[in-house]
Amino acid sequence: MNYGETVQQSADTLYSDQLRRGFKRLRFIDFLEEEFRETYQSENGEKSRLTIVLALVICVVVTVISQAVGGEGESAMRALGLAVLVPMLLLTLVASYRATRIAYQFLLGVSALVIGLAGAVVDVKASLSGMSYYFAAQASWIFMIWLVMGFVFRPAAYLAWAVSIAYVAAALSAGLPTEEIIFEMSMLLTVNLLGGYSCYKIEYAARVNFLESKLLNQLAQRDGLTGLFNRRSFDEYVDRIWRQSRREGVTVAFLLVDIDYFKSFNDVYGHQAGDDALKDVAKVLAEAGHRPLDLVARYGGEEFALLLYGPSREYSRELPESLLKNVQGREIVHEGSENSKYLSISIGVAIIHSDAERSVTGAIQMADEALYQAKENGRNRVVMAESGTTNVETGRFRSLSVG
Repeated sequence: MNYGETVQQSADTLYSDQLRRGFKRLRFIDFLEEEFRETYQSENGEKSRLTIVLALVICVVVTVISQAVGGEGESAMRALGLAVLVPMLLLTLVASYRATRIAYQFLLGVSALVIGLAGAVVDVKASLSGMSYYFAAQASWIFMIWLVMGFVFRPAAYLAWAVSIAYVAAALSAGLPTEEIIFEMSMLLTVNLLGGYSCYKIEYAARVNFLESKLLNQLAQRDGLTGLFNRRSFDEYVDRIWRQSRREGVTVAFLLVDIDYFKSFNDVYGHQAGDDALKDVAKVLAEAGHRPLDLVARYGGEEFALLLYGPSREYSRELPESLLKNVQGREIVHEGSENSKYLSISIGVAIIHSDAERSVTGAIQMADEALYQAKENGRNRVVMAESGTTNVETGRFRSLSVG
């Protein structure tokens, strides 16, 4: 396997592995699933918002008409519209701009369900009065739940079938003619099968597009020389994975790697040899970042960064030591080095436990100072810092040895 294939295999595992494995059940691994749903809601936000506005207008119009007609039944409809439906739809509309994805999806789902249940009651009452064509509104609403409101397949299925079952239950309870109920049940079954199939295909295509677009974006997020992710990509990824680690209570480790006496290497052997050395070191690091949520990046110049998600304490300690040996094992002669015959690296490691009250910036600074100390101690070594065992000073960190 050549260098490019090795880097490619190790760096884009999240999206490419998911694409290779497939997702017939319309589910990614948790980290990708959350990212996809945020993207999906954003792309369907305007469509679902328009549906809410339309439902709000219809609800107000129906309420006004019931006010004009009067009567005991219309009074109940006015109360339902003014006390429940209109406030709920307004709240959902506001949430579409301000609330989190989960809160907005919850309110949208509750609104879809309540409107469907209220519609079932209205449609059945209309059928008892000989206006069976009201049933078309119920079928249309179920179709909108499947295709227009921006739900992913499973929530859409729960809501659509709940509304359908509620309508059939209301029709049976009200004593509609058997022939009419059978016809409407067959229509509801048809609408749900067509809507469900269409919703599944749309979401499947959206998931494929999501993964492929991420893979294309990664091409622009790579360092041109080494093939690793660049600094900007690393920063963006770290922000996302840091939030996830805090939610899930997972330890993360940051490794900052610096090539020892690299300026001297360039002075002695030239910049082309320096570029080749960077590629060799990048290959060693890329082979280490093989776990799905780990990331390896070129951090700048001759410096690299690794993020390890949920590593064991032993792995966090053994991996950097193996990186030192593997880089030396490539036997890249370095006559400008003051401590080794061959090209070597220094590594600063910060292990951050989930209960540590530390920002992501502070965590990276902790690794940076550990790297600084590794250089001060003679280079070609690892210095480790662990949350809870490291003292911090303004402008400069003072790493204490841990084990």
